Amino acid sequence: MATELTKDQVIELRVNLENEVNEAQQALADATYSIDLENMQNINALLKQIDKTYKWTIKNAALVINLYDNLKVAKAAITATESTDFNVEISALDLNTLYQVLTNIEGVGVESARTFTRLLANVGSQISTSMEAMTEANREIHKKHVELGELDAKVRELSEETVSADEIV
Repeated sequence: MATELTKDQVIELRVNLENEVNEAQQALADATYSIDLENMQNINALLKQIDKTYKWTIKNAALVINLYDNLKVAKAAITATESTDFNVEISALDLNTLYQVLTNIEGVGVESARTFTRLLANVGSQISTSMEAMTEANREIHKKHVELGELDAKVRELSEETVSADEIV
């Protein structure tokens, strides 16, 4: 027979779970994702696609600017070190923006389409894989939020005073 938890025990469980959630959310916010852009041609093509063909809106203009600037910084770092490693570390926010940009680019002309298709073939699966990892982390955090809600309900239930029939005189 399972023993019922006291209100204080439920509150302690909730505090511990809330700490876990906060740590998981911070880890997700701090996470970076490595995208191998393979060569300078891909980096230049990506920057060009964002700059010349992506139709931004007021809702995402700042995010697109941030992504573009961060990719330019990464390109400058690769160029300055004359590196043959074209891995770019991007934040979860930039990853999400990059995904949104690449899935919403509009273009004109066959050569533009060819360049974009080549770029997407080279880096698209990496971006999708990284997005899946981020989505799974978000799912786990969501599950913990649901558990927090259940614990909140249990605390409220245990906080209500009940009067048994024997106590009524």
